[in-house]
Amino acid sequence: MANLQTVALTYFDAIHAHDTAAVPGEPEAQLTTPVSNLFTALVEAENLGKLHLIRESRLDRTRPDFAALLTQGGKTRQKGYIELKAPDTTVDATQWIGRNARQWEKMKQDAEILVVCNGRAAQLYRNGDPVGAEAELPYTLPQKWDAAPLVKLLTNFLEISPSPVTSVTALSSRLAVRTADLRDRLLWLLRQSSPAGQSAKGGYSSWKMHVQPEASERDFADGVSQVVAYGMVLASLSASNPDKNGDGHLTVNEARLAIRSFSPVIAAAFAPLVDKPVLYEAVKVELGALETLVSAIDPAKVNKSADRRGEPWLYFYEDFLSIYDPEERKQAGVYYTPIDVVQAMVKIVDSLLANRFGKRMGFADPSVTTLDPAAGTGTFPLAVMDRAVDRAIKLRGKAGKTQAAANLARRLYAFELLPGPYAVAHLRMTQRLHELAPGLDEGARVVLTDTLESPLDPKDQLSLFGDAEVLAAEQNRAKRIKLEQPVTVVIGNPPYRRVERELTGRGSGGWVLDGKVPGRRSSRSLFDDILSVAKANTIFSHHASLYNLYVYFWRWAIWKAFQAHGDGPGIVSFITGSSWLAGPGFVGLRQLVRSVCDEVWVLDLGGDNKGANPEDNVFAIETPVAIVILVRNGKKSLATEAAVRYRKISGTTDEKLKQMAVIANSEEPLSGDWIDGPTGWMEPLRPPTGDARWFDMPKLADIFPWQQPGCKVGRTWPIAPEAELLSERWEKFAAASATDKPALFVTAKTGRKVSTVVGGYRPLAEVVAGAQHRPIVRYGFRSFDRQWILLDPRVIELERPSLWASSSEKQIYLTTLMTAQVAPGPTLTVSAYVPDLHHFRGSFGGKDVIPLFRDEGAKQANITAKLPQELRKKLGLSSLSAEDIAAYVYGILSLPAFQIEFAQALKTPGIRVPITANPELWGEAVTLGKHLIWLHTYAERFCDPDAERGTTLPDVPNLGWEKAIDVLPKTMAEVSYDPENETLTIGDGEVVGIRSDVWNYTVSGMQIVPKWLSYRTEKGSGRAASSKSGLDQIRPDRWFDSWNDEFLDLIRVLTSTIDKQLEHADLLDKILLGPLISAADLPLPKPAERKAPLSTPSLL
Repeated sequence: MANLQTVALTYFDAIHAHDTAAVPGEPEAQLTTPVSNLFTALVEAENLGKLHLIRESRLDRTRPDFAALLTQGGKTRQKGYIELKAPDTTVDATQWIGRNARQWEKMKQDAEILVVCNGRAAQLYRNGDPVGAEAELPYTLPQKWDAAPLVKLLTNFLEISPSPVTSVTALSSRLAVRTADLRDRLLWLLRQSSPAGQSAKGGYSSWKMHVQPEASERDFADGVSQVVAYGMVLASLSASNPDKNGDGHLTVNEARLAIRSFSPVIAAAFAPLVDKPVLYEAVKVELGALETLVSAIDPAKVNKSADRRGEPWLYFYEDFLSIYDPEERKQAGVYYTPIDVVQAMVKIVDSLLANRFGKRMGFADPSVTTLDPAAGTGTFPLAVMDRAVDRAIKLRGKAGKTQAAANLARRLYAFELLPGPYAVAHLRMTQRLHELAPGLDEGARVVLTDTLESPLDPKDQLSLFGDAEVLAAEQNRAKRIKLEQPVTVVIGNPPYRRVERELTGRGSGGWVLDGKVPGRRSSRSLFDDILSVAKANTIFSHHASLYNLYVYFWRWAIWKAFQAHGDGPGIVSFITGSSWLAGPGFVGLRQLVRSVCDEVWVLDLGGDNKGANPEDNVFAIETPVAIVILVRNGKKSLATEAAVRYRKISGTTDEKLKQMAVIANSEEPLSGDWIDGPTGWMEPLRPPTGDARWFDMPKLADIFPWQQPGCKVGRTWPIAPEAELLSERWEKFAAASATDKPALFVTAKTGRKVSTVVGGYRPLAEVVAGAQHRPIVRYGFRSFDRQWILLDPRVIELERPSLWASSSEKQIYLTTLMTAQVAPGPTLTVSAYVPDLHHFRGSFGGKDVIPLFRDEGAKQANITAKLPQELRKKLGLSSLSAEDIAAYVYGILSLPAFQIEFAQALKTPGIRVPITANPELWGEAVTLGKHLIWLHTYAERFCDPDAERGTTLPDVPNLGWEKAIDVLPKTMAEVSYDPENETLTIGDGEVVGIRSDVWNYTVSGMQIVPKWLSYRTEKGSGRAASSKSGLDQIRPDRWFDSWNDEFLDLIRVLTSTIDKQLEHADLLDKILLGPLISAADLPLPKPAERKAPLSTPSLL
């Protein structure tokens, strides 16, 4: 006991030595060494083993202060964690508040076995629940301290085991935490120059050489962590006796050895981490935690576990990734495909194989080869197995399933890029094959590969051996399948993610984008086939939509099924984003599909939750999706256009899934309400939604032939709600050093940089402190929101010179959505100033800006030649100006009644205008339109005092500032609206007299008043609010006086607009009930009229 008293006194002296320190430190930090020494000494004194407490201060994640390793009998095991708190913080975590409480919610999930110690006392927890009583430390009166309670606590801490893992769901969440710890440790090591850091860099090089040639450091840390974690799980769940020494603890090396026989690729992929002793030692804490967790798995219970959502493994990787890396889950498009959708897709393809191609055994036919190029955890291949077995049993009897399994083992392939889901797919598919055919020697043909990597240039294996040879063989196997194996069916749910053109590494699509295509004499890539058509037929801004992983997978699958291996029959069935069905950038993909296929079947599942008309999705995502099945019966003439069949699946998520289940269980899955799709090589694959009356109206684009994308700044700091802010930002930028300028500028991977020379200007890199900025001018930022822009082409990505060149005091810019769906509210808005790319509704900007004039002098109207004369003749008018035509169109389209009347037709992009043949109604619409343009341009355009359109806006009774704003609201959380009292609170200010319909006024889903205010908060809105640029962080520090009037003007504009809605609705009814001028009777613009004018703006 004397020895323990010495330990106690040593602790007491160390703890209180800080009391007299000249420079006091943080209370928790002062406990680190004394507590570590005390716990280590007590464990040694009680012969419990040798305790190693590893400090965990290097990572950003919520991590306890220490990880505990215990060495006994030559074996070291990870035993749990220790969290330190200040002496005045209780060790009863249920009493914690604020930051400590938030930390506890995370920590009690992540650190299953945990000691909380505040220097005075300690408490042991398991899964957040206390184990035993608190134990005192010798913080006071060390001579009288009783060590027994703390010794008992430490004994329990070192002997207690994690709670058993008994379900797939529990395994996914607990494994995610431990795997993320290993990944984060590796990422940290890769930034170090220590021997361990150098060893980590060596492991990264090995990974690139043998597993993923284009991997980034993040890819390596990610991949090898998942390989080890999932490999250990495979060993636990699949191997007959993985714990070779029978000590109840499954080590990394035991697991690796256990899976070599049935998953040699995963076992070999341990090598870049496990076979590097220095690196292995550096991650022993994290590997130890994985060993402890996997040793707690109850294989029998996990394999039999259920999930209320369905088959547990279906959700495993999505659940894992939601904890392991939520952002990667979102970016990688890792969302499980609902089983009803999978089964419907599989049933349709099976029906086509049997009934169209004469393959009676469907997927199990010995001449059918099936590939899922993005298999995830194997959902589609497993559904293919189930469908094949059902058909085989019906055709051949009970033994049919064994016969089908033998064929599937040889002819069903699955590619997967991510090691985690690859391991799960391998496990599930192999288990299923062996269930169907117990005597089958072969495993599932699951290949760890990036589908989009080049199939050319296999690696030389002659000089390799061991794990390197296994990994090289896997890469070569993938290349052979891609290059040589004919495929009948390509089916699956490839990832959806926008990709930067210059991106390299995992999932970048490199070979599809610019790789040499086998058999081609030219260097033209697969992607070039669709991009070149887009370049010839659409504007540049539409091309960006092609740089998406799902587009790359479509192109790859079309090549693999229809182009790489001759003229045989083939099917491609994907569920992907539906933007390619009608989007203007996808004309080349649609043309390609129509040329190589005989039939295109489209099941449009909708689900756009980002757009103007939110709709339920079958996935937990915002992007609308569609199932598209491409069918080629055999040799096909490229000059014959494929027939398109279309079916819309509507309703709630549950209703859509029930319709999918009906298809999956139908003997004729392609029966139902299909309609013929459009013809024309580049036309949409989705039928237009309007009726005959709609298509008889002239297109908006045929009245005003020049449409142009708005100004695309590409960064947020050159735009501000107050000009003064832009001056301050420029001043800071100019004064910055050459090394700091790129970060302030927000330099993208493509486009202008600080070194770019733009039209005679000095490069921004050479700008020095005190340099005068270019003009700061008014800018049409959003509908009804005039802001300011630094009009300097060096800071703007695409300034649209033709818009600035045509700017004048007579110019107006109409904006809408020309290539996206318009939702409730106005179909057209207007700006007196050059508009932003996303002016209309804050997103979905395209070729949406319609200037009234083509020149600064307002002498050349942007109206189709001879249209004014034709209208004047048909209406019997003596005169008709460009302003009259613009006013008529605006009078019809700028209020909600038009969208309500034509909501169905407007679901297909392409706005049309009902033009009355009644001169009186024409005049009424022109008068209304001029009033609305004057109103919506804040009385800066179309002024006419004789028509009550003066230089001031109409008054709104009772509208005014009740309280001035002294403190600028930080965010919109400090803004609130009281509809009962018609009062808006902005920070500490108040505005009265704002009606509810004004507060709620929207433009295609963008609520105008809150959006206007959000840009004028301290934090800002949109990308500017989260920007790391020091220029974006120059935000308003007060409510500018000019905003007081501007805000009241906004309310006046919206109030007066809403007051015109009944008049507008009545007028629209009269026009639609009367005679209309047919589009067929009006002239169409010539190609030259659609081109932007060539002129240099004086402002630039």
